[in-house]
Amino acid sequence: MRRKIKITLAGFAATLGLLSLTAVPAHGATQSLASMWKTSYKNLTLDNNFEYNRYTKVTSYHLKSAKKSVYMWNDTHTKKLYNLKNYPTYTWYQGATGTRGHSKYVYVSNFPQSKRGWVWVGYLSKGYNSKGYQVTSKRYSEPTYGGGNYHVISANKNAYLWDWSHTKVRANLKDYTNVNLSRRHSIRLKHNGKETWYAYVGVPITTKNKSEMVFGYVAWSLIAPGKTINHANTDIVYPNDFTSTADYLEYIKDSNYQKLTRSIMALFPNTPVDLGMSQIAANNYGYRTLVDGDDGDDDAVSTKGYQNIIAFNQISKYLYDNRAASNDTKIAGVKKLLDEEGYTQAKRNQLTNYKLGIYNINNIPLKEIDETPDGKMAWYSLAIGETK
Repeated sequence: MRRKIKITLAGFAATLGLLSLTAVPAHGATQSLASMWKTSYKNLTLDNNFEYNRYTKVTSYHLKSAKKSVYMWNDTHTKKLYNLKNYPTYTWYQGATGTRGHSKYVYVSNFPQSKRGWVWVGYLSKGYNSKGYQVTSKRYSEPTYGGGNYHVISANKNAYLWDWSHTKVRANLKDYTNVNLSRRHSIRLKHNGKETWYAYVGVPITTKNKSEMVFGYVAWSLIAPGKTINHANTDIVYPNDFTSTADYLEYIKDSNYQKLTRSIMALFPNTPVDLGMSQIAANNYGYRTLVDGDDGDDDAVSTKGYQNIIAFNQISKYLYDNRAASNDTKIAGVKKLLDEEGYTQAKRNQLTNYKLGIYNINNIPLKEIDETPDGKMAWYSLAIGETK
């Protein structure tokens, strides 16, 4: 019991941002809390069930009446923070109870904890609000509720990304079927007696030259596990974001920025492109511009399943050093270097037992121009190898 009180106090205070605690004596824990937490409320009892997402034990409240003013007070009961009648659809989650004189108060917050404070318990009824959308569970455990890559199922059906209260649309994900979504956690929303699971994901929204991640909740039924295979209107797709060789080849065929790649592929007419080999070439042997914050030291991938790998490092370096040159100039340089290394066209025509590993980002301007020194992204790699 003592250990529980210690954890509760430190964790709860840290969440509120009120205290910086490292240890609290178990003896007289309530008195210690009252003295360290600068509050005029007495007889404090903490409740960390909401803080730790224990929704089966959470004490929830809603307004008895949304017609009259109900104020939320600060810790010293000297300032009105919010009038709860302005939030008639909110459920309020308990974090502590206390008294002021002979009156009982409860410390509550909304789901994102953006509004929190003390309310006289007589204004509240226990239970979730019957109006609007109410969060009845929040889970992080992987792979059921968090983690993994997801993509939008349909470009023809609305897939709204909502805020936590399900009152504001932050994006329509049907416009982002070419984006890989990473699920951080999930919540269960109750509305009109029906409960539905939603995933918390982010999507890059671009306006003019600026791109920002917009986060929100989308119904599980509107997204599917796995990376997207729709790369339309996507300037840059990184090597590990493709799902198969067919997916990668479709991107190379359709992208306006893959003309150089298509020209180099033509130099190896009998050596089929392979995604695994291309990922090895890009991550293990490529030359590239590092994005701000990326040191590139831990990008190497396994070569399992491949043997007799030949990396054309001089060609990759040449392409990177001459990234601002025209494609015609680059191809001429590639041909010359291949010949010098003994890979003439005649020899290249005979490489039927090999797989071609190729991945290029051909000096493309970035949306966030400050991510690289020159505001562009360049990445070149070329290799061949046999499958085991």
